[in-house]
Formats: sequence, structure tokens, C-alpha cells
Amino acid sequence: MTMRKPLSPIDIQSVEFHRRLRGFDPEEVHLFLQTVAESYQALTIENHQQGQELEHQKAALDEFKHREDLLREALYTAQKLADEVKAQAAREAQSIVQEAQVRSEAVLQQAQLRAHQVDRSILDLKMEREHHMSALRDLLHRTQAILDAIEENKAKENVASFGRDQG
Repeated sequence: MTMRKPLSPIDIQSVEFHRRLRGFDPEEVHLFLQTVAESYQALTIENHQQGQELEHQKAALDEFKHREDLLREALYTAQKLADEVKAQAAREAQSIVQEAQVRSEAVLQQAQLRAHQVDRSILDLKMEREHHMSALRDLLHRTQAILDAIEENKAKENVASFGRDQG
């Protein structure tokens, strides 16, 4: 079976039939063929327009698919970037916390050292106070001994001077 080329409206209009004795009315056949050709032309135009519309819709669909792919890529990139930013922020926060811990330990060590130094200074001052108090007591004892000796000497002089005055 051979495939024929599709008929065009001109093919339909230009077809000629052989005349027979009792055939169809040529005018009616001609008018009918004219109507068929016009209908066929309208259908061909509509088919062409629908084909163009289909191509337009396919192009629009392809464009939307392309945009969808771009949006999907952008969303993936944004999500990946957000994840990286979160991870970086977590690393920085961890670093800040560790640095703060190191600093606080250093400050605590310095404070403990300073407290130890203050305690040692207080102990040294107490020992020095005890030493000065002991030295002061010793001085007071010696001064008291000297005063006692002076008074005793004065009493002896008074007794000797009283004994001379009486005699």
C-alpha cells in the first residue's frame, strides 16, 4: 500500500470527474467540493495554529522546566550555604567558648596566686608584728628594769642622804 501525499484544499477544488450518462449533477458536485475544500482549509489552518500553539506551549514548558532546575539549584546552593554558615558559626562559637575557658582558667590561676601572695604577706606581717611586739616587750622590760634600778638607786641615795642629814 503506497502512501499518498495529503490533499490540499486546492487539490480538492481542482479535481475533475469524468462525465457519465446518468451521473451526478456537475454543479452540485462542484458546490460540494467547494464546501469540502473550504472546510478542509479551515481545518488545516486550525491544525496549523494548534501546532504552533503546541510548539509555543512546549517552549513555555521547557522554559518552566529550565526555571525549575535553576530554582532547584539555587535552593540547593542556598541550603548548602546555610549549612556551611551554621557549621562555621558553630565552630566559631566553640572556639570562643574554648578561648573564654582558657582565659577564665588563667584569670582564676592569677587570682589564686594573688590570694596566696596576700596570705603569705599577711602571715609575714603577723610574724613581723610578733617580732616587734616581742622586741617592744623586751624594751619595756629593760626600761622597767632601768627605772626600777634608778628608783632603787634613788631610794638608796635618799636613805644615805637622810642618814647624813640626821647625823
